[in-house]
Amino acid sequence: MNEATPQRLKTKDVSPRSGEVIKPVEIIGIAGIEAWSLADRRTWNLLLVNAWGEKLEDRTADFHIALSELRGLHDSNDRVRKSLEKLQTTLVRTTAPDGTRRTVQMLGGTDISNEDRTDGMLTYDFHRKLTPILRNSEIYARMEVKVLSAFTSKYALGLYEVIASKINLRRQSETLDVELLRQWLGVEPGKLERWPDLNRKALKMALNEINALSPFSVEADPIKRGRKVVQVRMSWAKKEPFSPSEQAAAREVNRARVGRKARITGASEKVIPQLSADQIQKGWQAASTICRIDKHAAYQAWQSQVSTLPDAPKNLTGHFIEFCRKRAHEVR
Repeated sequence: MNEATPQRLKTKDVSPRSGEVIKPVEIIGIAGIEAWSLADRRTWNLLLVNAWGEKLEDRTADFHIALSELRGLHDSNDRVRKSLEKLQTTLVRTTAPDGTRRTVQMLGGTDISNEDRTDGMLTYDFHRKLTPILRNSEIYARMEVKVLSAFTSKYALGLYEVIASKINLRRQSETLDVELLRQWLGVEPGKLERWPDLNRKALKMALNEINALSPFSVEADPIKRGRKVVQVRMSWAKKEPFSPSEQAAAREVNRARVGRKARITGASEKVIPQLSADQIQKGWQAASTICRIDKHAAYQAWQSQVSTLPDAPKNLTGHFIEFCRKRAHEVR
């Protein structure tokens, strides 16, 4: 029972606010989805947000969403197709609200229409054994879609979902075995098996992003037996409304992703080259003779690439035009 909801509300009785996703605890931080990439996790959340409502309880219902909503800044649907296949072939073991142990796939059938056009649509459904879990849970997470979309690490997204499902409970901390922590983060079996690697490449990255982007503050304290880390004490709390930390997170969520890692970690940030609107238009026009691409997405991708170079190109406009031409060839 969710201690913050004395009326024992179920997820089907909860209406998400604008820009929010409701997710039952039964499918958060569970084994079976560790192989999902950040894109896979975002795709599934968007499909759930789009389908949420009374119709979700209709076992014959189909749902429709524009491919452009799932594609994001990418110009082709290749990544969307791969994510859908991953979701359709993922089996998870969880506990239904009545206590039944259940094995179920995370996405049902899909149809894609007008795939090569800008108005392409996806039609999909959820398995009839999954929908009761989605709609009858008494413990659930309220999460902001904008925050979910801002994460650059799948480990951050996975941990954020777990904390969001616990943030309204009275207990504000929990001591975990390392294996359960790996499950919360969504670390695949066989990866990051050494504590230093798990801590540096998954846990610290997740904590940095959650604390910088979400309305929560989260801490992790390793517990050792001799020299070996055997448990981790996780603690969490809501940031005070309108506090500097909450306002800083809200600002960062709305900023461009370029340079975010440096801002969050406090590392020195390289100056990102800027082009005028005319220069961006010039580069896009040069590429549009080959293939239509989104100039704003191309510009952001170009900035990300240039920021990794040892030295900025001398001719930024020419470099951007060449980048656009190569990008256009890739999406033909």
